[in-house]
Amino acid sequence: MDWHPEPGEETLARYPVSFATGTAASVDGRRSYRDRRRNDIEAELPGWPEGSTFTVRRLPGRIGVYVGSAVSGVLAAAWGILSDLLGGSTIDVEPARGKLEERADEVEDFPVMWADAGDTARSLPWQLDPSRRPQGYVTEVVLTTRRLLVVGSRTALWETARENVVDAVVRQFSVGRRDFRLTFRDGSWARLTTNVSYHTTELVGLLTGTHHRLSDTELSSEQRERLAKFVTFLPAGATRPVLTRLPSGLVRVQATAPGRSRSVVSESRGFVMDEAGRDATPAPGDIEPSKA
Repeated sequence: MDWHPEPGEETLARYPVSFATGTAASVDGRRSYRDRRRNDIEAELPGWPEGSTFTVRRLPGRIGVYVGSAVSGVLAAAWGILSDLLGGSTIDVEPARGKLEERADEVEDFPVMWADAGDTARSLPWQLDPSRRPQGYVTEVVLTTRRLLVVGSRTALWETARENVVDAVVRQFSVGRRDFRLTFRDGSWARLTTNVSYHTTELVGLLTGTHHRLSDTELSSEQRERLAKFVTFLPAGATRPVLTRLPSGLVRVQATAPGRSRSVVSESRGFVMDEAGRDATPAPGDIEPSKA
């Protein structure tokens, strides 16, 4: 049976989520788990299946990663590759990846858990690690008006009070800027990632207060009229539209409808409107992460 909120509790967001994965050549495809003195704590995490030992690639291994990227068509980044190998540049060889922010945690190491014994981050479930969980197993982050949860196979694996999350921030140095860091009240943190950049933007915005879920009654009369017309044309089986006040003040309307072909299970439908209910262009940071 799927997880459901408690009576009086509203679900604000629910997206697939995992521990993040390194993208710099030295840590590409890898992640580590550290205490606050940067000691490896994987063996101390109770009930965790054994995983591969984390190591930082030396020069030959890093070159191999770059060669693999070149085979895939990334041939225009010669200067970025050379600078990264020499250790003195933040130029990126991945156009969809933002600027390097913390070399110690993004190139020289890649911790996705930073926590001492008893800290909140250390209690996160091992199923968030893609290399440990069974193939096809999906973990989701759920934000409600009361809690932040991790759900796996539709069962709650972990939760904490929403007030225990004191900070959430998009990490620029990740493909599509999909990584984000959650910091808890005790100072521990975790680096996670979603499948789609706007999921990260919205989740972080809902946690920090830049994005707000709305009810129909909070819309202007023109916006309510536009919404009513939109709902009229939604196909059978579509979800109830989700309304979000974006940082710019615009309102995003989004619903999920059944796919129109066998190859498409579902599709998103919606629009962004201004106070008068007219189509509007989202500002930077409204839907996609803002560039640093």
